[in-house]
Amino acid sequence: MKLVLAGPDVVVVDDLLDQAAFAALGRQLADGRYQSVHAAGWDRAWRPGDGAPLRGGGVYYDPGDSLDRPGARYPTSSVVDEFVDAVRRLTGEHPQVVGAEGAEWTAMFLSPWLYPTGSALSLHRDGGGYSGAFTYFAHPRWGVHWGGELLLLEDDPSAGHSALGTAGWLVEDEVGSGLATCVFPRPNRLVLVGPGRPHMIGRVDPNAGDHVRTTLAGFFLRP
Repeated sequence: MKLVLAGPDVVVVDDLLDQAAFAALGRQLADGRYQSVHAAGWDRAWRPGDGAPLRGGGVYYDPGDSLDRPGARYPTSSVVDEFVDAVRRLTGEHPQVVGAEGAEWTAMFLSPWLYPTGSALSLHRDGGGYSGAFTYFAHPRWGVHWGGELLLLEDDPSAGHSALGTAGWLVEDEVGSGLATCVFPRPNRLVLVGPGRPHMIGRVDPNAGDHVRTTLAGFFLRP
C-alpha cells in the first residue's frame, strides 16, 4: 500500500491489494451480475445525459448486525473480505477523513460499478447519513485519455455554494473556487473521501473503446 495523497478530507493510496488479490478481485467482478442504475426507473442521482452505468450486488460490513437490508454480508469467504479489511485499516490510519470505526461510523456498504463509454456522474454531494465514502479502481488497465476521472471540488460554503440543485445535483455555477483535485482511475488505487465534499465522475471517453471503468465504491454509515 503506497500513500500518494493525504489531506484533511481525502486520502489516495496505490497498490491497495497485492497483485494476486487484485487479479482475483478482478475475476470476481467480471463474473458478477449487473443491471442498469435505471432498471427500476430513472435514478435521479444521474442526470439524463449521464448515460446508464451498471451496478452489481452489494456487500455489508456490519459487525453490530444493526442493518436489515438486502445484500451479502461480510465475511463473504471471497477476496472481497481482504478488500474490506484493507479499507478498514486505511480508515484507522487516517481517522481525520471519515472518522473512527465504532464511533463516527459503525457499518460499511460497498457495491461494484461499471461505467462504459459515454457514461458519467454529475456534480453532487453524498447524503448526510454517511461519514464518508470510497472509490476503488478495479479495472486491470486504464489509459490517460480514456476519461472517467474522479473530480473532488474545493468547497467554499461561506461563498453560498452549498445549496443542492434538482435531484441532489449541484448546478453548474455552484463550483466554489472553481478548483478541483483530479484523481485518475489508476488500477488498484483507492480514494477515501470525507463527507459533504462535492465530486463528480468525468465522462468515459470514446478512446476507452471496450474498456469499462470498473470500481468498488461504498459508504461509511453513521450510527
